[in-house]
Amino acid sequence: MIVLVFLLSFLNPFEKTNNYFVQQIIQTEVTKEFLLGKFDYKKDNRFVLIDRKWSSKDIYVQKQTYKAFIKMADAAKKDGVNLKIVSGTRSFKEQKVIWEKKWKLNEKKHNEQTEITLNILKFSSMPGSSRHHWGTDIDINSVEEEYFEKEEGKKIYKWLFKNAPKYGFHQVYTNKNLTNREGYEEEKWHWSYMALSGLYLESYIKKINYSDITGFLGSETAKDIDIIKKYVQGIDKLKN
Repeated sequence: MIVLVFLLSFLNPFEKTNNYFVQQIIQTEVTKEFLLGKFDYKKDNRFVLIDRKWSSKDIYVQKQTYKAFIKMADAAKKDGVNLKIVSGTRSFKEQKVIWEKKWKLNEKKHNEQTEITLNILKFSSMPGSSRHHWGTDIDINSVEEEYFEKEEGKKIYKWLFKNAPKYGFHQVYTNKNLTNREGYEEEKWHWSYMALSGLYLESYIKKINYSDITGFLGSETAKDIDIIKKYVQGIDKLKN
């Protein structure tokens, strides 16, 4: 019951009156494989391929995430703001490719494994610990800090900061100097559809332990740095 109340707090008025939507959230089976990204999202009927109108490459997200994004993007367009999804769902294997590429680059600069891990974790998740596994989190317009320091990026972020919550999206990785959280650095591009991701975070905390986070370079550091508490749970407490 507590989890349901938590989830309902992130639904917009349309979703709150859509009993079918709420029942789908409650009844969805959340397995370890799902939480860790060890499933084929391209064949999962909860996921959908985004139309090229909203992205420049093949990207999948959950259907409910997509519907909410379209409503948000349509509203943004009326205000002269163009939103595009540049990254969506990533599997464990896809995250592993990103992680190990960065690991090998950092290995040339750092000797200690913990140091390598912490450097990568500024902006990239360990495989098995990423919110991008769930199809609820999207990167909008760019994943470069510099983009959001320029005029267009500032305009995009200002609109999202003010309006995204109306459509169920929240910036989970905020400025750590201004919010009470640990983990990743601020990501102005990363927005989470909390009506679903809230459920998955609750399930992750209950079902996943450090023996599950393995199978990639540096995985043995996960427990030492407390990846689950500091990073998986390290989101803006105001949005949690």
